[in-house]
Amino acid sequence: MTHRLLLSVLATYGVKPFDPTGEKFDPNRHEALYQAPMPGKEPGSVVDCQKIGFTIKDRLLRAAQVGVAQDTS
Repeated sequence: MTHRLLLSVLATYGVKPFDPTGEKFDPNRHEALYQAPMPGKEPGSVVDCQKIGFTIKDRLLRAAQVGVAQDTS
C-alpha cells in the first residue's frame, strides 16, 4: 500500500517507473549489472530487472539496473 501511494504521488509530478525486461539494452537508460548466456534469448536484450528505472517528463531520473543476455556461441 505504501509503495502504491508513493508511486501515485510521484506520478502527479510526472515521475513514471519503467521496467525494461524484454527490451534491447540501451546504455542511456539501463545500467548493466551482469551478462549471462541465455539460450533462446536475443543477445543484448534485457532478461532481468533488479531495480526499476524512473523518468520525469521524458528525462531519465534513475537508470534501471538490469541483467543482459550474452551471445552463447
